[in-house]
Amino acid sequence: MFEIFLFINPIGLYCYDIENKVKKVIDNLEIDACCHFIPIANVNVIQDDMIRRRMMAQKLCSFSYCTVATNRALEEYHAIKIAYGNKKARRFLRELQQKLNEEVAFCPLELSEKVIQKLNLNVEKINQLRSSDYVKDSIIQDRNLAAQWNIKKTPTTVIFNENDASESGILLEGLINEDELANIFRPHPYIQPKNSFTELFSANHLRLI
Repeated sequence: MFEIFLFINPIGLYCYDIENKVKKVIDNLEIDACCHFIPIANVNVIQDDMIRRRMMAQKLCSFSYCTVATNRALEEYHAIKIAYGNKKARRFLRELQQKLNEEVAFCPLELSEKVIQKLNLNVEKINQLRSSDYVKDSIIQDRNLAAQWNIKKTPTTVIFNENDASESGILLEGLINEDELANIFRPHPYIQPKNSFTELFSANHLRLI
């Protein structure tokens, strides 16, 4: 049994790609795995995404707009999770990220509302929840976990093998190809990916999610 934590920018350029690769490898290998989405937003995460999109990260107006769009998507994700459950919240992120990867350069503020309507969710209910203490507490829990595991960038993938007696986890920063992912899940000694930052660390806080 593998437990996978995907630390992502809710509207990040590379996050949709890594989510797809993880899902594809799990399906192809038919392994038993549980995935957790951990969307996070901070100055560094937003600036990194602007650079990937070739936006002018130093321009205050661009950064302010991207900050508003990212935090709005983050709040909407947590509001949907609270109101409708994890599956709906994940589907919201997936639909939003797919549109951003295929249709638009960055997130128009009205795009997330269109996705909410497409999923037949109550826009007014979600907007009311966005500023609630429940959403704030949910965001803080994810932020604390990211800080505890020293997550610096998105996407970052953290993988635990619950059958591993050492209880150590593997942390992978940035993009990683399917062969490298498959190598982690196959039952043979792990070989470090050439182009990824990799760290083994304790699983003591695994059950905080």
